[in-house]
Amino acid sequence: MASAPSAAQASPPTGSGLDAPLLYQLLIGELELQRGELGTAYQLLLDAARRTGDEALFRRCVSIALQARVGSEALVAIKAWRQAVPTSQEARQTQVQLHAALTQWPEMVEPLLAWLEAAPLAQQASGLDMLPRLMRAKASEGLALLGPALTEVRDSADAPPLRRSLAASVLAQLAQMADNPQLAANQLRQALSEAPEQALPRWQALDLMRHQPSVEALVTEALERDPALRIAYARALARDHRAAESLSQFQQLAALQPDQAAHQYAIASLQLEMRQPRAALEAVTLYIQRLGADDKAARSAALLLQAQAQEQLADYAAARATLDAIQDDSRAFDIALRLAMVEARQGQVAAARARLRALPADTAEASERRLLAETHLLREINDWRSAHALLSAALKDAGETPSLALLYEHAMSAERLGQHELMEQQLRHVIARDPKHAHAHNALGYSLADRNLRLPEARELIERAIELAGQEPFLVDSLGWVAFREGKLDEAEQWLRQAWRGRPDAEIAAHLGEVLWQRGEREEARRILDDAWARDRSNAPLRTLRQRLGLR
Repeated sequence: MASAPSAAQASPPTGSGLDAPLLYQLLIGELELQRGELGTAYQLLLDAARRTGDEALFRRCVSIALQARVGSEALVAIKAWRQAVPTSQEARQTQVQLHAALTQWPEMVEPLLAWLEAAPLAQQASGLDMLPRLMRAKASEGLALLGPALTEVRDSADAPPLRRSLAASVLAQLAQMADNPQLAANQLRQALSEAPEQALPRWQALDLMRHQPSVEALVTEALERDPALRIAYARALARDHRAAESLSQFQQLAALQPDQAAHQYAIASLQLEMRQPRAALEAVTLYIQRLGADDKAARSAALLLQAQAQEQLADYAAARATLDAIQDDSRAFDIALRLAMVEARQGQVAAARARLRALPADTAEASERRLLAETHLLREINDWRSAHALLSAALKDAGETPSLALLYEHAMSAERLGQHELMEQQLRHVIARDPKHAHAHNALGYSLADRNLRLPEARELIERAIELAGQEPFLVDSLGWVAFREGKLDEAEQWLRQAWRGRPDAEIAAHLGEVLWQRGEREEARRILDDAWARDRSNAPLRTLRQRLGLR
């Protein structure tokens, strides 16, 4: 929502058709303002605004009242503005902002709903997103402060259906701000029951579905008639790391909208995540062919994807040639990282590390980014000992408050080396400093479950991770794995199938395959394990399981 301009920024209206007395009145008002007589200027200009219906004059009056720190007079001007220009969205916005600034929460509801009612969908969504900033420190109390007035509108038989629906949508937003996803889901359903044609609740569900999966149906039932919603849904699935499902949506979009080249870029990115390099190479090549000559930034991004696909195919000469063809200084870091990865996979590890260390690091952030890139490279070639040594040295240099990223990566490398006590210590440091660090909760919970230790605590940690970050496939996989360790095979299979649908990753395949094998569903287990093995033979848990089960 736009903020009101200050009196110093505003200027008197220059509209035509002003009679001499009115023009004189405006002149006197401006002179009084210059003399510091804010009250007199305000009264003169407000009278002129009422007579003309000029929005610039009303805006001027509000600014003068705010400059004089008289919020009540600013409200008088806004209400006169809305009366004179009933359709003014700016007047409604300004009234919402002023009520919020004056902490007049119930009074804020009417202009907010009026503004939402007249706004297009994109503005409705951005208006709701502004609520936390608008309410500032009171954001978590939004339900208590605005809820009664909104509930009254939502339940009023006299209010039109759209107004009732919007009241429910705002209540859903406030419920999310208060970390109450169940209430938010209920409000979205009520919003649609009041006005089934309303798009806003379905778009709100895109954000909520990571924490409240039941609302995903509100989105999927409308995909056929709303291509824009399908695009947003595909992106939301990618955001939630549900790569396979996101890929399916983008492939449908590519068939529905063949002229939209961007769909091919998304398809290639997701296929690379799922280690499908041949398909990704085909998609990104199609994307590049459709780019215009001036699309230099898009071409650079696409060539990086192409090089990554060639690297996954072990066509290192082609990957180098593709990277050498990118002429884009803004991508220097990404190019260096991919070249280093190619060198490392060819056994030139020292050269790869030297390439990364040659990157500029003139700030602490740039230095850490370079360090984490080198750590990532060492992880990719399974040199966890070198990665751990690198991170240990960086921690020693970091002093008493190393970054959370550094602590987390150090913990992960310690875990890979069997240093579980150190790993737990570091992850607990991360959680103590950031109680909402979902992946630290998950990593600790999964490690305990994998070692069959303190299973109630492991489950609690993993469930907390899901509460924080939503049902991402890797978190759901952890929950399935702790259920397996607890001997709850039905629950384990349910969670692991969900994780596999969202992201057919090699480690998730190993977990699901083990559960299915133990349940006697060996043909399906073999099929899943073979599918994952065909795409990724570097995954240690998958390789170990196949050897134990006697699979070639």
